[in-house]
Amino acid sequence: MDELRFCVLGRMLGERGGVPVVLGSPQQRAVLAVLLLTPGHTASTSDLIDALWPDDPPSHARTTVRTYVWRLRRSLAVGAEPVDQTEGRLSSVPGGYHLDVPTGCVDALRAERLVAEAGGASAGGAPERARALLGEALALWQGEPLVGIPGPFAARQRSRLGDLRLTLLEERVALDIALGRAALCVSELTALTQEFPLRERFHELLMRALCQAGRQTEALEVFRSARRLLVRELGVEPGRDLAALHGRILDGDPELTGRAPAVRPGGGSGAPTGPGEPEPTPDPERPDALPRPAQLPPDDADFTGREAAVEALCAALTAAAPGRDALRIGAVAGMGGVGKTALAVHVAHRVKEHFPAGQLYADLRGDGGPVTPEAVLTAFLRALGTAPEALPDGLAAKSALFRSLTDGRRLLVVLDNAVDSAQIRPLLPGAAGCAVLVTSRAWLAGLPGARQIGLTVFAPQEAQDLLERMIGAERLAGESAAALELVTACGFLPLAVRIVAARLAARPSWTVRVMVDRLSDERRRLDELRVGDLAVQATFELGYRQLTPYQVRAFRLVAAVDCKDLGTAAAAALLGLDEHIADELLESLADVAMLESPAAGRYRSHELLRAFARRKSEAGHPADTVAGRTRLLEFQLATACAAFEQVVPGDPIRDALDLRAPGPAFAGPEAARSWAAQETDSLLSLATQVATAVAGRPPGEQQATEELHAAVGLLIALTPFNRGAWQGQWAAARALLQAAERRADRWAEGRARFLCGNAALAAARLDEAEQLTRSAAQACRETGDTVILRQSLNDLGMMAQYRGHYDEAARCYDEAILLARALGHETGESATVFNAAVAWVRSGQPDRAVRACLGELDKPRLRTAGAGRAQALYVLGFSLHASQRYDEAAERLSEALALWTGLDQTGWVAATRYRLADTLRALGRAEEALPLARAAVEACQEGRSERESGQALMVLGRVLSALGRRAEALDCVERAHGLFARLGLPEERTAAAQLAAGEPDLSAY
Repeated sequence: MDELRFCVLGRMLGERGGVPVVLGSPQQRAVLAVLLLTPGHTASTSDLIDALWPDDPPSHARTTVRTYVWRLRRSLAVGAEPVDQTEGRLSSVPGGYHLDVPTGCVDALRAERLVAEAGGASAGGAPERARALLGEALALWQGEPLVGIPGPFAARQRSRLGDLRLTLLEERVALDIALGRAALCVSELTALTQEFPLRERFHELLMRALCQAGRQTEALEVFRSARRLLVRELGVEPGRDLAALHGRILDGDPELTGRAPAVRPGGGSGAPTGPGEPEPTPDPERPDALPRPAQLPPDDADFTGREAAVEALCAALTAAAPGRDALRIGAVAGMGGVGKTALAVHVAHRVKEHFPAGQLYADLRGDGGPVTPEAVLTAFLRALGTAPEALPDGLAAKSALFRSLTDGRRLLVVLDNAVDSAQIRPLLPGAAGCAVLVTSRAWLAGLPGARQIGLTVFAPQEAQDLLERMIGAERLAGESAAALELVTACGFLPLAVRIVAARLAARPSWTVRVMVDRLSDERRRLDELRVGDLAVQATFELGYRQLTPYQVRAFRLVAAVDCKDLGTAAAAALLGLDEHIADELLESLADVAMLESPAAGRYRSHELLRAFARRKSEAGHPADTVAGRTRLLEFQLATACAAFEQVVPGDPIRDALDLRAPGPAFAGPEAARSWAAQETDSLLSLATQVATAVAGRPPGEQQATEELHAAVGLLIALTPFNRGAWQGQWAAARALLQAAERRADRWAEGRARFLCGNAALAAARLDEAEQLTRSAAQACRETGDTVILRQSLNDLGMMAQYRGHYDEAARCYDEAILLARALGHETGESATVFNAAVAWVRSGQPDRAVRACLGELDKPRLRTAGAGRAQALYVLGFSLHASQRYDEAAERLSEALALWTGLDQTGWVAATRYRLADTLRALGRAEEALPLARAAVEACQEGRSERESGQALMVLGRVLSALGRRAEALDCVERAHGLFARLGLPEERTAAAQLAAGEPDLSAY
């Protein structure tokens, strides 16, 4: 993949492999500039708001920032890569965002790295290399940095980077003079003194260059001109360096006419002591010697995984940032029990040799009664040798003394379990040689320059590795599957894994499976996750107690619903709040790691936090939980109905569902499909949860009846989006059917039976599908549910057609068409006509099928591109093929394939491909047909559609036979025969006959 590169030293640009990247509006570029130039490429939402609106941000500021971030993710995506897969580049972290981009891919950071290398080269006695590196850095400037980018952050960076360029010019010219090239520098310096007349260093360098070139008189005139200017403009005399140089010229200093020693960029005479060099050890005999504290807790002998986080933090604490000489800070944020303290202590032990002055440690108790900064400073000052009577009064005085005592020393400070940035700031040393490592549940957005790590749960292998280290590999032998189940039940939370490992270690007779079984009941799981003084529930309780009442309610309600995650709009419905208020509330929970935000505008609970929250809800808030779930269900039903209407226009679904909430307006079918793809899994889980909840409630309870009907309606509204994904619909529909039967709700039972039959039909389980759908039709006739009766009859027709019972199929289709017309259901009528057309083809009436399809295509509704027209063209192409009108068939099928591809309907794309491949084969274009047939087989198998896989294999067999590849062709027919036999389809006999004949039947279709 080509690497992204960004330019900020001039007009802000981005490119990948020489191709420009669209960066959007100036405000959007301002957001990107913050992420590119903030140390660690991480910025809080507040930082981004401040970067755009310093004084009075608008009420929609957070929403606007999220929009800019979403657009940037889309711009940074590779080719057709979905936006939601670019989280690795621009990812959401608690409280803000992190941009994953190497330092060398941003020109300003590359320039700073070159400056650091130049300093090393100069200090190492390589002035020529130092000069070349500075020249390379200066060449990166293409004009005023961040030109046209608004906001105070960009203004500060323009000033900083502009000043950096002038400093580099000074150091590069100083090296040129030191290398004996003074005469070549005079004209450049003359121009620079005119452009920047108040910058004394340029005057000083010009005087040096003139002296080295033997032009002392001109050098003295440069001083006189500079002095007049400074007195006139600023009312000050020249600085000490410029005045001293003037005096040396008057004294005739011979060094000024020869080669001067090399100058190190930065103006200093030496480099600071590196991490590998010893710091002067305090002399214990001296009364002013400072003790060397060593307060780190012991490292965890079982510490496992976290390689990337360890390396990132070690680098942040020990590696000097290019062009910066400041305190180094590493910060770790994450939920309780995720292993923040273990990681921090491990990293501290890894890097402590870089800090010979010692290590200070404090538990700030941010999850309980927090320790005051003054109390921590008192302990630190005492550890550094300050006598009790010498301790000053007040936080500010203690903080100042702490900074004084740590100045010039290399000391590591570990601040564990912090509340927020305000608690930490007084505890920060001022010396660049020191480093600070902080842990906190909340993302510490107020620590400038910190390298922040958002710590998540273990990867599955890391969790199993910890289990193995604690109980031994021999205990896991033969139980690898159970081990994975165990750590999965722990939610991969390090504390939970450690607890179950400790329990297993204490009970040598227990197998891993025993522990898995003990955790299988979610309601008892938290009770099992405790050993000694370790308990997951106690850890969660500490964070829970710090929430506001509004946060507590949101935390409980989000965890109360069985949804993989929730979008902002759905969460707002659940909470009964305005969408913007809900978003702020959920963001605040994500900031303190009580919720996860896997993507912008999406929220979820960790499995164990969900169990904890549900226990809280059951203890005192059951009515609020039911009310929230009902609001969410009604909102999602209305949304699913709106999506259904986009992809099946003209369907009377709105009249068939009891909608109690307004649904959103989708921009078009693609937006509806995108919503369904993201939400379907969560919606099926929600429907299943409702079924379980209402099944045991009294049959006459109205609230339970309404919830059950809404859940059934939700699944009906999702049916257009479940092609090829019948398993989820089957499980949820079965749960709803059982609930309807227990409640003796015949109306809901009929609809649930239809949904089960529809899923069984998609799986080609014809016997089960027919039984369920016939009973659904009977229930619908009894309750007068004509909408679902029509669909049930259509499905019964398809089942009869699959079995080769074409007369029975026609009867079902005829009644379904009459019901569709009575309901004004144009889309349903067309769909059934197309199904009937396929039956007519199979019964030897292809011309009748062609006429029916052409009649439907002539309707205004099907003259525009869409799913209805694509289906009509598909069936027409199939019918024309059966009529041996192959050229027309290929034309219609090609048009259908283009439409289905544009609609991203993978199942229909696969079916159209194999139909088109068969037609091309009949036209003598088998080579052209082969890739289409192969692609169709692969897609059908990926979609787990066995009947369609069999049909595609039969077509591929005919194509291979036409190419003379008989053995491969028969292999395809044999595979298809196995599928048809397993499904009990009549095509089994056709495939068997062709296998007996020893070749595919090229006349088949």
